[in-house]
Amino acid sequence: MNNQKAITTILSTIVLALPMTVAAQVGIPCDGPNCDFNSLIKLINNIIKFLMFSVAVPLAALGFMFMGGKMVLLSNKEAAKTEAKQGIGFIITGFLIMLGAYVFIKTILFMFITDDQKTFMNFMFQ
Repeated sequence: MNNQKAITTILSTIVLALPMTVAAQVGIPCDGPNCDFNSLIKLINNIIKFLMFSVAVPLAALGFMFMGGKMVLLSNKEAAKTEAKQGIGFIITGFLIMLGAYVFIKTILFMFITDDQKTFMNFMFQ
């Protein structure tokens, strides 16, 4: 049980330290007093892209590797195989929901903005 508590503590620390990592990795698009609303939206967009493509994709790959290894190494235990298949299904479902939401929001934003707003919000569609 102590090993499980140690692993939980380490993973919790990593998850709680992630926002600081995001702040360090994603560049702030303005300098000091030159910040405006557009800079704030660009920063939020940078953070979302970072979390989706630089964090979620490697985590999904690690999840696939872990579940695949579990399927191969514990192939003689039917319960472990079923659990691994279910885990792969959860990873795929979560990843598709995340990407679907991203595409859905981008599509809705693109459909409802006018041509004048497209130039204002051009940074969101890059």
